[in-house]
Amino acid sequence: MLTLRFIKLSIKAALEYRTDFIFMIAVGIIWQVTVVAFATVVITRFPGLGGWSAGDVLLVASVRLAGHTFASGFFIGLRQVSELTADGKIDAFLLRPLPVYRQVMLNYFHMPEFGGLAVVAVMFAAAVRMVDIDWTPWRIGYLVASVVGATLLEVALQTVLGAFALRRPTVKLWQEWTEELMAAFGNYPLHILPNLAWAVFVFVLPIAFCAYFPVAVLTGQTSSLPVPAGVAVASPLISATLFLAALGWWRIELRRYESVGG
Repeated sequence: MLTLRFIKLSIKAALEYRTDFIFMIAVGIIWQVTVVAFATVVITRFPGLGGWSAGDVLLVASVRLAGHTFASGFFIGLRQVSELTADGKIDAFLLRPLPVYRQVMLNYFHMPEFGGLAVVAVMFAAAVRMVDIDWTPWRIGYLVASVVGATLLEVALQTVLGAFALRRPTVKLWQEWTEELMAAFGNYPLHILPNLAWAVFVFVLPIAFCAYFPVAVLTGQTSSLPVPAGVAVASPLISATLFLAALGWWRIELRRYESVGG
């Protein structure tokens, strides 16, 4: 598989400079640890956050961070579209037989996410021990689907913005802002927020489908959600649908792309 070969080559190249490689892994660990530390402070300072136990909240953060780690590792190229366009690299991508979207993905692999994965694994282990859930095969499968859905949702949002960046370089600021919003609110049960924020994070920037709704399904807390339980259960499928729609928008914007040279 081309993607796996690319990752292997990226690791091999990074290992040529072992100190830098170790530093990049350490950066990934430190970044994720800061997120975990903040979440831990919130959980311990406000026990029973919105009626959710500490384990429930930690599971939300685990699913969201796992999705972010995979999205950032494999699809970080979407946040570089502005630079790729300005440098004329999109023009070169158009001349190759490989789809432009895939070339953008293969343009760069975010090495620090290997460190992030280690932290996420520890978080999951802690959350699974803390939550009061009977981990049946169905729930395990749904948890895996939830992580995949969280990944696809974040990728969908960055794909839409990356498509705009093909013609509007300043969109990069919106990409960074979107990631910051997901990091700030995606790790917690969103019903603790005001109603207006609820509406935004469900219908405009659908962060709720990333981890909050799936974990509400796993923990049996769907009665307080602003959407029917069936919609919450379908969160991974909805995320996948949004990803496919984002790909469609990418193709539309790519057809409108004009070279920096005119």
